Amino acid sequence: MHTLFTRVSQLAVLVSFCCLYTSSTLAQSKQTPAPVVKFGRVSASDFAASTGLQDSTAEAEVLYDSGNVRFDVNNNDIWMEFTCHRRVRILKKSALSRGTVEVPTFKATGADREYLASVEGFTYNLNGAEVSSDKLTKAGMVSEKISDKVMMEKFTLPNVREGSIVEYKYVIRTPFGINHNPRTWTFQEDIPVCWSEYNITIPNYFYYKIIMGGYLSLAIQDQEPTTVDLFQGQPSAPSVKYRFAVANAPAFRNEKYITTKSDYLSKIDFELASVTIPGGTIRNFSEGWEAMDKTLLTYEWFGGQIKRAPFLRDIATLIRTQHPTDSLARLSAAYDFVRKSIKWDESNSYGSTSIKKVFEAKKGDAGDINLLLVALLRELDFEVYPVILSTRSNGRISEAYALLRQFNYVVAHVQTNGQTILLDATDPIIKMGMLPTRCLNTTGRLIAPDNQSRFVSLVPAERDTEMLTGTFTIAPDGEASGKLKHSRGGYSGWAARTAYLRDGEPAYLTALRKKRPQWQLTKSEITGVEDLTNSFEVVHTLVVPEAYSEAGDRMYLWPMLTEARTENPFKEVDRQYPVDFGTAIDELYMTTFTLPEGYIVEELPKPAILALPQQGGRFTYQVTQTGNQLQVLSRLTLRKPVYFAEEYPTLRELFALIVAKHAERVVLKRGEVAKK
Repeated sequence: MHTLFTRVSQLAVLVSFCCLYTSSTLAQSKQTPAPVVKFGRVSASDFAASTGLQDSTAEAEVLYDSGNVRFDVNNNDIWMEFTCHRRVRILKKSALSRGTVEVPTFKATGADREYLASVEGFTYNLNGAEVSSDKLTKAGMVSEKISDKVMMEKFTLPNVREGSIVEYKYVIRTPFGINHNPRTWTFQEDIPVCWSEYNITIPNYFYYKIIMGGYLSLAIQDQEPTTVDLFQGQPSAPSVKYRFAVANAPAFRNEKYITTKSDYLSKIDFELASVTIPGGTIRNFSEGWEAMDKTLLTYEWFGGQIKRAPFLRDIATLIRTQHPTDSLARLSAAYDFVRKSIKWDESNSYGSTSIKKVFEAKKGDAGDINLLLVALLRELDFEVYPVILSTRSNGRISEAYALLRQFNYVVAHVQTNGQTILLDATDPIIKMGMLPTRCLNTTGRLIAPDNQSRFVSLVPAERDTEMLTGTFTIAPDGEASGKLKHSRGGYSGWAARTAYLRDGEPAYLTALRKKRPQWQLTKSEITGVEDLTNSFEVVHTLVVPEAYSEAGDRMYLWPMLTEARTENPFKEVDRQYPVDFGTAIDELYMTTFTLPEGYIVEELPKPAILALPQQGGRFTYQVTQTGNQLQVLSRLTLRKPVYFAEEYPTLRELFALIVAKHAERVVLKRGEVAKK
């Protein structure tokens, strides 16, 4: 493999940070002293409560976590050696399973594979003032084949109980041909981490991009020159040793409205840009966006699938015949044809081995289906290009790095009649121009020839809209009877329509009754199932038995009935992460109540209006009286799909106001006529 490479004069390390991440630089700085931890040496003081972390909810805590990467040469092949040393204190019985460790190892298509070179471990328990230890034995180790390319190495430490400290060290050796990049190192976990550090020594043959992620500050960020011996007969290679550490990392909490935790965890990642070996030629692994775009278009599984497709010409001719002048109608017909004739297998990709075979099989993944759609639209002479993206569960992309491994999905981008339309044909019932929620992940990359490629926004024009309008009569016995129409549009309508068509009407209504056990439903009429351009609507005829409570001669009416927001989803005072709703939101509740005879209104909730800064959203609440009727209006509008951490306090305040206003009641009093 060395003949592929040649010498480079110096090492260059690129460091940059995504806009959501905490900025820092690789430089000498004031640093937090690192703990001195030696494998196999645990004292009674190690069992004492941590000083840096106070988390009564934690089932365990990482006392020490260290990763070390070095490069060497064995039998003329380059290897990466990764050593992990970890010490964990078990605080609760629920954490006993952490005494079993799983380490995946990977195999290439050929004979090359990485392997677990060594492993050792101990369990320590405190008996009075004495520390006892139990050593990991071969009986506690097992290898499990997960697939042809993945083996799971498992080892279980002995005698783990509440209060134990488990410590282990393992070494993984990886051939450079399997994976050029060191494994991602994560400083933060679902339990507190007292100290986490990562060390890597990079010879000047390797040119890496170092990518930092997360919101925690580094306790140590250090680099120093050194040398390593790689090749026999060659002088020691100038190298740089890097050290990164985080102290007292709190447990990562899956807060409300985040995409995936990989977007927020503090971590360090590497991307190989180029490598050079004495006597070889330079090999570049990392390219800029322009080069990556061009490369994608040359791949048969991507660019080769979106050229003219003769097997689709009959379909294209039929669509032209049916819609000779209306380009939007032709676009809709092509979109409907693909999404209704090809079934999505619910897996993601951004390529296809053969869209022709997918067309014949009538089934495929996201890449198969959407590249087939692009090919059909090109047969219809539309200006259409694929847009590769990363789904919400896969994590956000960084525009700073041209890394193809960031992406896992593709959709179609069409320009016609002055409109730009994004299409995903994996879903048979989503409205044209809407992407499924899984695709709403900020930005995608449009791939086009002649340097036309660019980033495009995935922020949807459609909102998540719900409108509840009702008319109710309040009876003297406390019942509220009447009708409530629930209209759902945009993403809310798509979700409701999907559930209805998937489960059927009886199951859909049964699920609805479970969510509203207070309702006594007489009937429910559903409309808008087939017409995707209109709202999905359900009109309920119902009784709410306990619409008010009584105390003496006063009645306390719940104006929101069963539709009040009773809990603020944002309980924490501070938040580090953005709040990502995915879409803009519009919720409206508007109901008229006819009051029972003989009651007068003594007190109404005061009206409230709260607007977020920079027109980010608004909440309006109002209860008014006209004669013997009450009109209730509650409206929440969130105009942005994403609110950043600095906007969190006002967003939290807005939801707190909603909960407070929805809890308020109308006070009614029996009039003199009613008392007689």
